[in-house]
Amino acid sequence: MNAVQEEIGLRGAEMIARRIKPDIAIITDVTHDTTTPMINKMIQGECSCGKGPSLTYGPAVHNKLLDIIKATAEKNKIDVQFNTVSRSTGTDTDSFAYANDGCPSALISIPLRYMHTTVEMLHKSDIENTIKLMYETLLTLTPKTKLSYF
Repeated sequence: MNAVQEEIGLRGAEMIARRIKPDIAIITDVTHDTTTPMINKMIQGECSCGKGPSLTYGPAVHNKLLDIIKATAEKNKIDVQFNTVSRSTGTDTDSFAYANDGCPSALISIPLRYMHTTVEMLHKSDIENTIKLMYETLLTLTPKTKLSYF
């Protein structure tokens, strides 16, 4: 999924979610590599480039969909890191999760050094593993996949 105006209120994702009414949404974005100078590990948690994509736990993240992604990572030997948020993810995930009657949504983030600067840095393997994780997860989903909590 690619949307505009994420940084100023998730407007593009909100419009897309309302228009296409997806059955699920797997969002990719970046997250801070907390070894970056001036990023506080005590606040942000521990996350480093080259150690795999980061999966997020939080109110907008659907736990059953996240479990499928985690199981897919384990099955395919894809290293992942974890992040938690107590409120908003700050990403398009929130727009999809709360759109329409709710959409099972998950967030896979790529660790990034020097976010919002002219020298942002990603590790190539994190990008490749994010793509592989999304692809392999999509292969496991079928119309019979149960995401209901009830």
